[in-house]
Amino acid sequence: MLYAFAKVIMWTTLHFYFRRIVFAGKKEIPDGKPAILIANHSASFLDAMLLAVLMKRPMFFYARSDIFKKDWANKILRSFHMIPIYTFDHGKENLHKNQDTFAEGEDVLSNKGLLLIFPEGTSRVERIMLPLKKGTARVALQTESKHDFKLGLSVIPVGINYSAHRFRANIHIQVGEPTMVVDYEPVFKDNPNKAINQLNQELERKFADTIIYVQQPERTDMINRLLELFRNDTFRHKDRQAGMSVMGLEKNICVQVSEMDEDEASSITANLKRYDALLEKNRLIDTSVNGRYHLLLWHLFLLIAGLPFFLLSFMLNIIPLIFARWVADKTVTRIDFYTSVSTASGGFGYFIWWVLLMIAAAFIGNNWVWIAVLSAPILLFLGMFWWESFRNFLAHSRFLIMKWNKSKVIDELAQIRSKISFWER
Repeated sequence: MLYAFAKVIMWTTLHFYFRRIVFAGKKEIPDGKPAILIANHSASFLDAMLLAVLMKRPMFFYARSDIFKKDWANKILRSFHMIPIYTFDHGKENLHKNQDTFAEGEDVLSNKGLLLIFPEGTSRVERIMLPLKKGTARVALQTESKHDFKLGLSVIPVGINYSAHRFRANIHIQVGEPTMVVDYEPVFKDNPNKAINQLNQELERKFADTIIYVQQPERTDMINRLLELFRNDTFRHKDRQAGMSVMGLEKNICVQVSEMDEDEASSITANLKRYDALLEKNRLIDTSVNGRYHLLLWHLFLLIAGLPFFLLSFMLNIIPLIFARWVADKTVTRIDFYTSVSTASGGFGYFIWWVLLMIAAAFIGNNWVWIAVLSAPILLFLGMFWWESFRNFLAHSRFLIMKWNKSKVIDELAQIRSKISFWER
């Protein structure tokens, strides 16, 4: 009950917090069959929450054991299908409890459930791939072995690719090719350790195909910004490459960045800093510089017509938005936790706020107040779209004015953009 309730709230929250969520290859995850999802881990508990919200069927997943210490926390977290897992950080004396943890996971799979595992082990924002731990392969093979390899268990890689760890970023979730555990039956019966190693190697290879990453963790900020600029270019029809997905195009960019020598990487980093400094100083947007944004009169008309709705949305919804940001700013010490905390506090905080608004509307008893309060969530989305459109409208207006009175700045921006966009060459 609590799982379903939280799922509804967080579905709405995530689709507001993030600008665009793409779930590619979802059909590879079977219905009614046991499966292990292996995913990268870059945003703390948001990664599991995101997949749980987007999946039709219930999903269970492992979580760090220290958050289960309190009895009340243990009950709530388990109602969200979370299973505690123990590491050296949580005390060597507790490692034996992982026997029960793995047994719970096996029970989920034996009942044809869906189990999520983060095989890299640790959450981090660096856009890199870590070696996969062997726990996933071990659980998969042991579970199938107990069922005489007739369970039909598959292991499916899922890459969760955030464009950035911030409000209104994009997410591309890429499901990879499934691996049937039964294929390793002969090897496992002959040599279990060999089967575990071979399965882990196959999973690592398929896992890498779903993730957008570079070889050098220190180039994370550079690749994140380059990919933002690349996306601004890619969605223009003249830059689409036939036969290759956007995911494939972005992985090609990552390969090129990984292969850069230090001088070339330093040069692009310096140009990016200069480019972003000019954009920020003059309050411009990249899509004006690359020619994607086109200012039309009907934009102005829509902004004028939508202003009353934005003002109403602002009055009804600003307090829970401020609350969510305040909670995240005050409590988060690691950036990979920021989006998790802000979305969770924002989602449940907004629900409580909405209930308070309805109570207030009941006391007031005015029909127009009721209509405004009941439509507050819809107005929240409309208000955000209006605000983003308004900011882009102003930024592009400044760009057009600067083409006349500050043409040197515009020319410099265009020149730097050309140097950065190595994919255009």
